[in-house]
Amino acid sequence: MLLSTPLCVADIWQWTDGDEDGSLWLSDSFVEPYADLSDQLLWWAELPYANLHHANLTYTNLSYANLIGASLKVSEGSFANLSNANLDSSILAYAEFVGANFEGANVDNANMFYANFSNANLEHIVNWNTAFWLAARYNANTIFPEGMDPNDYAMIELEIPAPGAISIFFLSLFQLKHRRSANRLL
Repeated sequence: MLLSTPLCVADIWQWTDGDEDGSLWLSDSFVEPYADLSDQLLWWAELPYANLHHANLTYTNLSYANLIGASLKVSEGSFANLSNANLDSSILAYAEFVGANFEGANVDNANMFYANFSNANLEHIVNWNTAFWLAARYNANTIFPEGMDPNDYAMIELEIPAPGAISIFFLSLFQLKHRRSANRLL
């Protein structure tokens, strides 16, 4: 029976008592492609070589998680907390990590190809110089570790969109209409 179980499906276990309160934690979630793990507390989770491609990790707390060799490609990880996570040799290609926190994470030999790190905190990440950053996207609000120049890694800067002229036009019409209505009441 064990041999018939797919390798990409597993329970999420916490093997380390990270908060030192004497408790270990077990999630009822499964690690599998396309899994919805959004808004979950998965800190200190043991997920080496997990297959989480196309997973929803939005607002998920994966701080201190062991994700060595994990596949997070094409995942949605916006606003996820991956602080101090071990992403050694993991694949984050094409993933969305807008506003995510990677502070202190180990990204040794990680594949970041075309991942979106707009507004992300990459401060104090470990081994950033060995990761593959080609075409990874960022914006002016992305926080980089000291000494990292995104141009040296062929990263792509995304412009922060300014309010469009059409939006400003419609807002001014609304204000004008609102002022006329207020004057009639007086």
